[in-house]
Amino acid sequence: MKKKAAARIALMALILAMTGAAAAFADVDFSQWNSQVIYPQDVINTHYFLSVKALTDNKVITGDADGLFHAERNITRAEFAVMMARATNQAGKAVELQQEEIFQDLAGYTWARGSINACYRAGLLQGVGGSSFAPANPVTYQEVVTMIARFRGPNAEAEIAQYGAWPRNIITYAQLYNMPGPVAITDWAAPATRGDVALLMYRNMSTLKPS
Repeated sequence: MKKKAAARIALMALILAMTGAAAAFADVDFSQWNSQVIYPQDVINTHYFLSVKALTDNKVITGDADGLFHAERNITRAEFAVMMARATNQAGKAVELQQEEIFQDLAGYTWARGSINACYRAGLLQGVGGSSFAPANPVTYQEVVTMIARFRGPNAEAEIAQYGAWPRNIITYAQLYNMPGPVAITDWAAPATRGDVALLMYRNMSTLKPS
């Protein structure tokens, strides 16, 4: 009798488990899956994958001509401005502001001018002085974190201002709120790598997370 009772209990548990699994699968919207999306192969099975996937899904980045991401490479100020314009839904403004002459050193950067102008008008970036933007310069960690923090709005900017002059104020703010997360920044003035930029954006920008 005990064996039969145990068998009945096991059978009921199996049925319940199968029912629960069916219900779980019923909640999945397979129509949203896109088997054609191909992510850069050099980030598969790395700690960059989730961030790069989110940036790719949100059309913030594309792979290089070779289809790879190259996480170890640096990124220019112009390239980062384009990424930020896309990540902050400034694409429409970028088209509108394409012809505006805010900075005088953007010859050859037609592909980035609208994004740079849009981010400037949104208060996300500034030039380097003298109507110059220095688009070819590598973007630094402190510049990356500054633009991301500014996207948080006036309250964040007001708090940052309390910590003194830039870049010490943004470094203090970033460390206080652990903006770097897994990114080990030993030199905030150093050029930021593509992989670290992806990690920083995904960690600190809600626009890149699933709604």
